[in-house]
Amino acid sequence: MPFNRLKTSLLTIFFLSILSWNVDAKTVAKQKLSTLAVTNENIATVTALTNHGKFTYHLDNTGNLEVSAALQAIFDELGALKDVSATIAFLPGVYFLDAPVVVKMASVKLIGHAHGGIDIHGANIESGTIFRLGKNTGPNCITFDYAGRSKAFPSGETPWPNKNLKVELENLSFVGFNNTGVNTADGYSRFRNDEPNFRGLHWYPAKDRYQDVEAEGQRAIVLPKAPKGDGVAKCELLRVTGCYFTELYVAIDIADCDVSYINKNWFGQLTYGIRLHGNGQGMMASDNLFADLETAFKLHKPMFSTFHNNTFAYISKCFEIDDITSSTITGNAVYNWKISTGAAAYGSFCHVKNSMNLNVSGNSIAQYLDSRKRSKTTDSEPNGQSFIQFDNAKQLMFSNNIVHTLISQTVVRLHNSSNCVIVDNIITFAEGGNAVAETGDSKDNLYRPIDPKNTAPFDKFKY
Repeated sequence: MPFNRLKTSLLTIFFLSILSWNVDAKTVAKQKLSTLAVTNENIATVTALTNHGKFTYHLDNTGNLEVSAALQAIFDELGALKDVSATIAFLPGVYFLDAPVVVKMASVKLIGHAHGGIDIHGANIESGTIFRLGKNTGPNCITFDYAGRSKAFPSGETPWPNKNLKVELENLSFVGFNNTGVNTADGYSRFRNDEPNFRGLHWYPAKDRYQDVEAEGQRAIVLPKAPKGDGVAKCELLRVTGCYFTELYVAIDIADCDVSYINKNWFGQLTYGIRLHGNGQGMMASDNLFADLETAFKLHKPMFSTFHNNTFAYISKCFEIDDITSSTITGNAVYNWKISTGAAAYGSFCHVKNSMNLNVSGNSIAQYLDSRKRSKTTDSEPNGQSFIQFDNAKQLMFSNNIVHTLISQTVVRLHNSSNCVIVDNIITFAEGGNAVAETGDSKDNLYRPIDPKNTAPFDKFKY
């Protein structure tokens, strides 16, 4: 269907045609809304499949025009359709945004094409569908807002005041604006030994990077808190698969979410990978890569959730969790070797402040640094926490992990914890260190280290 629903006045078109500004030291003009229509010259770069039919648009994918207003117009037109559900597909290319956009639909999927793997601190090769986020795109770059339906399904009850948020993202790349302090916008690659060497960075932004980091730091994907009012509003399902996030303060920022699948994504050169500010029931994060980060997971209250088969490298903190219940952290692999960033020297595998029925098992962790954890890597002093620490844990199972470190202090610490089991782990440490310790009001815990002296005899080899 041709683009025929957007109404713009001659005054608006004239205004947009003359408006430009300086971004990344370049003058970038806005795409005119009048050019969203598909023509012989302007191919369809965006296709929306909805319950109202198919819609096509020409959104500039060269990176040479700023397209936030044009993209917002597309989202607004689709969101205005009655009871809409939409899959919105983007051709490969660079879609440059220098203002925040909002998607207001109860059910939406955004999908990119071609292989989107991108490392702007390395090979610097454009690939796949890229949302390049300019300096003014933030702090919330792409926000998904709540919407409802005119009637309930399947009962047909009307009016129906409830609102919902179901979001799926697939094969999209999100490139932020210089969060880390390395000037990628004007050209940088570690492969030609550009300075500064990003391996030495602390991924928490420097004090002069932002006036107020929480007010200004870019979050690529934002799922806000549900609005209050008639009916029930909830973020019911998030699915993020095969996406790439780099040069951001936060990749995925979630207020609350009932169920989430976060799988097979790449998180690199970030302050935070995934932040959960409230409740996160049924949170499933697996097969993701986290490299060059301050903190991969910063979670407030996940419940019956799984975090498994993720890989981590050059990272300060893998898991920072306030309160977790009936969940697992299993099968993850961490490799912080001697050439890791400065951030890795000030980090830890996990700090869990409160837990009940948490299973941490089968993880392989290599920390070739005598690390001392800091709350922020830019802090001047360690915060006194251990490399692996559980506070106020009840019925914790910590077993069958390989924790190979060069740490010269306690590696695993239980603090004010009870009825916990720490057994059958391989834990190494440097001179002056030890494997496991209790502190505070800890009681009724079981600790069983591996002791080769107590092994059963091996069978005789037969061939």
